[in-house]
Formats: sequence, C-alpha cells, structure tokens
Amino acid sequence: METFTVEAVVLKTDDFGDANRVVTLFTKEFGKLEANAYGCRHARSPLSGATQMFNHISAEISHGAKVDTIREADILNFYDALTKDLERLAYASLLFEIVNRMTFPRQRELETFELLTNSLPALNRRNPRIAALIGACQFMETSGVQLNFSRCVHCGEEIFGDAGISLLDGGAVCMNCLDAAQDARPYPEALRKTFETMLAFNWRDETKLTFNSRQLIAAENFFVDYVQSVLSSSLKSVQFIREFIN
Repeated sequence: METFTVEAVVLKTDDFGDANRVVTLFTKEFGKLEANAYGCRHARSPLSGATQMFNHISAEISHGAKVDTIREADILNFYDALTKDLERLAYASLLFEIVNRMTFPRQRELETFELLTNSLPALNRRNPRIAALIGACQFMETSGVQLNFSRCVHCGEEIFGDAGISLLDGGAVCMNCLDAAQDARPYPEALRKTFETMLAFNWRDETKLTFNSRQLIAAENFFVDYVQSVLSSSLKSVQFIREFIN
C-alpha cells in the first residue's frame, strides 16, 4: 500500500460511525484530498487533535483502492482563537467553505494552499470579517472567475468615480455602458477602492486592517451574492453569520 506525507490545512470534517471522521485536506503537494481518520474521535486517539478544522498539519496518508487513510498527523500550527471565538469561527468557515466548494480533488494549486496558510494567522488575530473577505477576494482572483473591478467589461475603459457593476456581465460597467449591462447595480467609488485594496493586500504586512464599516458591509454583501451566483447555491456559513453574528 502506497504511503505518502503531505503538508496540509484541514479544510472540512464530517463525522461517520461512532468514532471516525472524513477529513478534507488542502495539501501543498496534491491540492484537495479526502481521507478517513479512523477512531480519531476517541479522546485518546493520536489523530484526535490534529484532524480538527483549521489546523495546519503534516500527515502520513495511505492510498487505498477506494479511500485514503490518515495514519499519522502532527500539528504544525494551531489557531486557538478560531475555536474559542464564534465570530472568528464563522468567518474562517466562510472562507474555507468557498475554497472547498470551488476547488476540485487532486489539482495542485500552490497559490490556494499559500493563501490558506497565510490567512489563518490573520483570521486568528486580526478582524476576522476583513481577513475572510480579503481571502475570498484573492482566492476568486487566482481561481480565474473573479469579476473585473477596475475596468469596464464592455468598453475596457478604466473606471473612475461611481459606476455600475454586473454579475452576469462579469464586472464593472462605466456610466457610458450602463444601458448595455444585463443586471447593473450601483458601484460606488468607495466600494471599488475597497475591493482594489483587498486584492492588493500583502498578508505579511503587519499594518492594521481598517475599512469604513458601511463599505465593508456593502463589500461583504455584494461578494457573497457574487460567490453564490457562481455556485448557483447558497453558502451554509453565510446563513450562520447572518443569524448569529450580524
């Protein structure tokens, strides 16, 4: 039986049976993988702590004919605030759900892996709402389905001042092209600058993250609508955020 070692972030977990867990990992080496962690829900299992969501781990995995199995796992980085603070948990879940639902198994995506490992410390200590939205914006950019925030999708002109934006057309629409847009909605200059700042953010920058609260809420609502339109379904984490956090 082939055995290999991966560096991974625990993207999702699903319990099955009395003590087992299906663990979805986003690995540096192979992209997204699913593997069973048998017995890990027993308190004394050596896999119990490592297979918790949001952990950054090293794992030894055996490749099976039908299912892979986690044999050993060690925690490389543990983010305790994500398990103790409901708001941090909720917004980290939002980012991880987006990544999980928009990636395919066994497609190596180093940029996505690095985004997850870079965003986790920010979610753990910074404003989690801002960190999650930055992570989601940057992930959509690297995934190739991001909206065009800075140039008109119809004429290509750079956007200045207030404009419109269309989910169906794929991004910003200048005032001269609004009549040609399918579903244009208002796109204030402040919202555009919020998205541009988030896309350009360097995770190693220790500068405090601050955004106007009104624009942050507008950016979050707009971006959630966009992601859900791409998925053609709702995000479970959004429902939780709106019910228990906002």
